[in-house]
Amino acid sequence: MNRNITNKINYFLDNIVPPALRDSRFFTKLMFRAALGKKYKAYMRFKEEVPYLTEDRISAYYSELADTFMDRDTDINGPCLERIRKDVRGHRILDIATGRGYLAGLLYSDDPGRSIVGADVVPPQPAEGIEFVKASITSLPFADGEFDTVICAHTLEHIVDSEKALKELRRVCRGRLIVVLPKQREYKYTFDLHVHFFPYRYNVEQFLGTAGTLEKLGGDWYFVEDIGA
Repeated sequence: MNRNITNKINYFLDNIVPPALRDSRFFTKLMFRAALGKKYKAYMRFKEEVPYLTEDRISAYYSELADTFMDRDTDINGPCLERIRKDVRGHRILDIATGRGYLAGLLYSDDPGRSIVGADVVPPQPAEGIEFVKASITSLPFADGEFDTVICAHTLEHIVDSEKALKELRRVCRGRLIVVLPKQREYKYTFDLHVHFFPYRYNVEQFLGTAGTLEKLGGDWYFVEDIGA
């Protein structure tokens, strides 16, 4: 199930299903048990536990539940994916929270002359032309201004200290920062384990600021900022 389809599902949940039903423990329990089996309890308690979890414990939480996540190459929807490929600038590119390395692979295939780095807490298997690095988004092991383009897609909504993560992204970027965030309302119980939600433009602008350009693209928020411009 790709991101284009799940965005349609999210639209239905956000705008059609009544909030009382979306946040109903009984209704959600039935749905989660059917979809997730024995691990449904971890999803249902996540929002209450996350303020007290360390970054390492949150990573362990995600590792524990990895086999319940949707099996897809990338969380990035089609229009955002194509725009990223067009908007990338420069030679040295960082794809933070690279996941399976799908986007990093596309960027390398678009221009094998680029230096592509994919970073994640659990980096994928080595791939031709891409350097995969183990890294936390709140403490990146890179020099100030090391990258011409930094891409962060469907990641900051999962990070408790998202402000610190954003500062790190800007620190290592000397050129263009690209951020993709899901346009989704907050629910008490969710399959995606988000800790921050961005249903409205002003939510995104309060977080990312207004120095860049922001648009809704394919059902998600797409932000581009040229650092130092």
